[in-house]
Amino acid sequence: MSQGSQSASDAAGPVGPEAVAACALSALPGVGPSTLGRIAHVFASLRQALEEGPAEILRRADELALRTETREYLAESPNLPELGAWALGAARAAGARVLLPNDKGFPTRLRNLPNPPQLLYVRGTLAAEARRVAVVGARAADEVGLELARSFGDGFARSGVEVVSGGARGIDTAAHEGALWGEGRSIAVLGCGIDVTYPSENRELFQRLANGGGAVISEFPPGTQPAPGNFPRRNRTVACLCDAVVVVRAALRSGALITAAHAADRDIPLFAVPGDPGNRRAEGSNGLLRTGAAKVATGPADVLQALQWRVPEGLAPEDDAPHAGVWASNIATERTDEALDAAGVKLWRLLDERTPAHVDDLALRAQLPAREALGKLAELELKGMALQRPGKYFLRR
Repeated sequence: MSQGSQSASDAAGPVGPEAVAACALSALPGVGPSTLGRIAHVFASLRQALEEGPAEILRRADELALRTETREYLAESPNLPELGAWALGAARAAGARVLLPNDKGFPTRLRNLPNPPQLLYVRGTLAAEARRVAVVGARAADEVGLELARSFGDGFARSGVEVVSGGARGIDTAAHEGALWGEGRSIAVLGCGIDVTYPSENRELFQRLANGGGAVISEFPPGTQPAPGNFPRRNRTVACLCDAVVVVRAALRSGALITAAHAADRDIPLFAVPGDPGNRRAEGSNGLLRTGAAKVATGPADVLQALQWRVPEGLAPEDDAPHAGVWASNIATERTDEALDAAGVKLWRLLDERTPAHVDDLALRAQLPAREALGKLAELELKGMALQRPGKYFLRR
């Protein structure tokens, strides 16, 4: 064993030379998965590139299409084995391990990408195969959006589906929390190093994920701070880990739309939750629906049914159930002598007892014209089944 490999072994437990090489070369400035893939191809393996040394890698810089910052760093003749040992030691100190594409536990969906991540830093348990759905959206989400994200996370968890998101404030955090509430598993994909807690208030959430609730993973070297350029790469991993992607809330320039684009590129089923047309934080997700890029998802059942997965009792839309007509009649019998039609039942189901919803949001989610939805909601109000708040917001009674 070389001195560098011995150092790595001491720092992070027994590790192979390929792991040392992957950690070292991924820590070079300006090196991402595509560059690592080229290095592995040109040198036959990352291990071989490490053994050849920085001078030889630099000599082939044009062939490898290395960036300026990478060339400048290699020109300083860094000790690459020591760099790999440092990265492994920092990962271990954070409670993480390293997964390589050929490792048994490396996610199959990521391994099959044209330019897969050459390593993942992992805290917690990450299965190679699992049913997974990404639930993503805006950091600055409204309360309705946050509650929707929690309900999606909870519903998927109770269906045995892992919930994947980016660990960010807003929709991401709500989705992770919902999955834990549903006693399921969730995976947070970071846009920073595995040893960096971002946002800081999610420290306890990440601990819960790593300690039995799923996993926290990153492609980035330890110590990497969150930066705008990191998140498209993070979003790619979020999308490509999954069987489907659900966008809950997204503005026109939201990073969630990058996740959606990666899903579209890989033919991963894409869904969006309709939002109030007047809500700027829903313009991006509504746009996905308007252009036909995404299918409507008003709840987890829509996604589960589209993927032909089992929908647990309690999640299935009532108007799709065998006795939906009887159910609607029972509501009507309890509340009024007049029966509700299917549109009225659908709108009533969409109402919440605590959080008001705008008529335009409800109309989109029920797939009804706004004028018709307003009329049906007025009927529900007259029957004592709904309350109207100023600005055409409605609550269930």
